Order: sequence, then structure tokens, then C-alpha cells
Amino acid sequence: MARDPTQLNTANWPLDLYNGFRKWLVLIPLVLLPILFVVNAPFGRFMVSASPIGFFNWKFLHVDGIKSWIFMETVSPLTFIYAFLISPLTFYTPPTPDWTSPQMLLAMCFMLHYLNRAFISPLRTPSRSKQHVVITLVAVMFNISNGYLMGTYFSSPLARIYLGDTYVYSRPSFWIGITLFFAGFAGNVIHDEILLDIRRKAIQRKQRGGEEKEEAEKKQTKIQAPSKPAYEGSKEYYGIPQGLLYTYISFPNYFCEWVEWFGFALASAPPPIELSFSSSSEFFSSLFQAVTSLFDWETLKYNIAGPTRGFAPTLYAPWIFLIAEVAVMFPRAYKGHLWYKEHFGERYPKNRKAVIPFVI
Repeated sequence: MARDPTQLNTANWPLDLYNGFRKWLVLIPLVLLPILFVVNAPFGRFMVSASPIGFFNWKFLHVDGIKSWIFMETVSPLTFIYAFLISPLTFYTPPTPDWTSPQMLLAMCFMLHYLNRAFISPLRTPSRSKQHVVITLVAVMFNISNGYLMGTYFSSPLARIYLGDTYVYSRPSFWIGITLFFAGFAGNVIHDEILLDIRRKAIQRKQRGGEEKEEAEKKQTKIQAPSKPAYEGSKEYYGIPQGLLYTYISFPNYFCEWVEWFGFALASAPPPIELSFSSSSEFFSSLFQAVTSLFDWETLKYNIAGPTRGFAPTLYAPWIFLIAEVAVMFPRAYKGHLWYKEHFGERYPKNRKAVIPFVI
């Protein structure tokens, strides 16, 4: 029978790595959260030629946006496979789960996301702004951490118990989570496609304008210059996206990704806080107790300064990934929303929120 080595004080570098990633993949994004409201990560629309941070202006450190994206996102599924196979939380190499098991289904959901994110989406992108090499390196470190955590969790004794039998298919949280995952995944792809279509049409207009100019020069006649795009930053075109959730928020692709990973966490791991659903009053009471316990000083001090092996023992990898994603992406969504309003002025929809419909 598999034992849980997280409870043993033994020298085991894969286990130590797992515990370290669990702790720092939560704490570092939470520390960066307020900083990212002030400092713009240098990629995409924020890849400007005159950053107040001089290091970001060194052009020899600016790398191809599409190639670097593929490189940094491929790391996560590869690390996932490695950790899944070596299974750091067991004392032996367990057999591969059955392909029809909930455990394998969720692992395939993770791989599906990264198949799209690492290959399909960037290869369909007509153009992408350059990004600073430090962003690529940070993303690689994040994806190594996350891939290792996820692969380790899904091969762990806990996951084999929690997801290891067909009774999981009768658990409401599993099907609600799976539904949210695929709804979020579809929404993320669809809203990304709206952005890609804006870029494709801009390139087509530019090509048509170039052909008209060349033809006019041949005929030695003057033509009206093609209309200026809404905004061009870092040599890329940015327009106002319209339709579906863009009616309500500026970054529905972010929102849908959060829904996707919330559903994934709900289906694959026990929630980090225990809630009572016996009545509405019991629910809110248990929720209040759970939230206030997060701010208990002794608990906070232990989680920050204590050993990695004791960090937040009920916080499992899928929930850690969700926390890290929201902490890193929310400031960028908010800053990006302000960027849209600044560059498009009165043309930008006034009632559109940043990333959560009707809220913020």
C-alpha cells in the first residue's frame, strides 16, 4: 500500500522540491500582486520602447514573441509528465492509471489546455509583440513549478484515493468542475480568437494598402493613404474587441481561464477550506470562519517562516495553480483595462468592466 512521505522527515530531493514549489508558488505571486499594479511586465501591449526600468529597454534582450511563448509554455506539460512518472510522493513507481479513470481524464484535461496554449494558439497567431527575455525565464520557472506540482499531485496517494474509483463519477463536485473546465476552456479559445481576428484583419488591410501604394507608384498617381489603425504599439495593431463577454469586460479570456482552472481544481482536489451546506446560515458561518482563519497571525507566521513541508497542508496543487494565476493575471487585466480606456478614449465602452462581469 502506498504511504505518504510528506509526513516523514526523510531526505528526498523530489519531495523537498515538491514542498518548496507548494510554498513559493503561493507566496511569490501574492507578494508580486501589489507590485504588478505598479510595474508593467514587458510583453504585449506593455512592451514599450522607453520603460522607466532601464534594463527592460535593452533591445538585445527582446526575443521573438511567438517562439518564446511556445518555448516557455511547452515546459509545463513536459514537467507534468516527468513528475507524474516518477511519483515523488510514493515509495515506489505506481502503475499508470486506467485511461478511463477520473485521474487520467483530469490529467488529459491539463494536457489539452497546454496543447492549445503551447502550440495551437501561438501557431495560429498572425503576429505577436516581442517580449523581454526575463519574462520568458520567469514564465519557464513558473511552468516548471506548476507542471511538477500537478504531475506530483496526480500521481500521489491522495489523488489515487480521491480520484481512484468510479464512485468519483457520482460526486456532484466532479461533474460541476468538469463542466466549468470545458466551459472556461471554450470561452478562453473563443475570446482569444476574437483578438486574433482583429490582428489578422489589420494585417490584411496593411497588405492591401501596400499593394495599392505600389500600384499607384507604378501609375504615378496619388491615392488616399489607408486609414490609420486605432492604436499601434510595439509595431502591433490593437483594436477594440467586441462581442460575447467583451460586451461586459475587457479581458474575458482571463476570466474564462480562471473559470476553467476553478472547475479543474473543484473536480480534482478537496477544497482548501471546509464549508457547511446544511443551511444558508451554516454556509456563511463556515465561510466566515474559514476566511478569518487565513488571517490568524500564528498561522500566517508559521506558513511564511516555517518549514516548507508544513506549509498549508490542505492546499493542494490544483488550488495553488488557481491562486497563482489569479494573483499574477488580475493586476495585468486591471492595468490593461486602464490602457484600453486611455488609448481609445470616448470610443471605449464606458460600462465595460476589467475582468469580472458587473464587478470590476
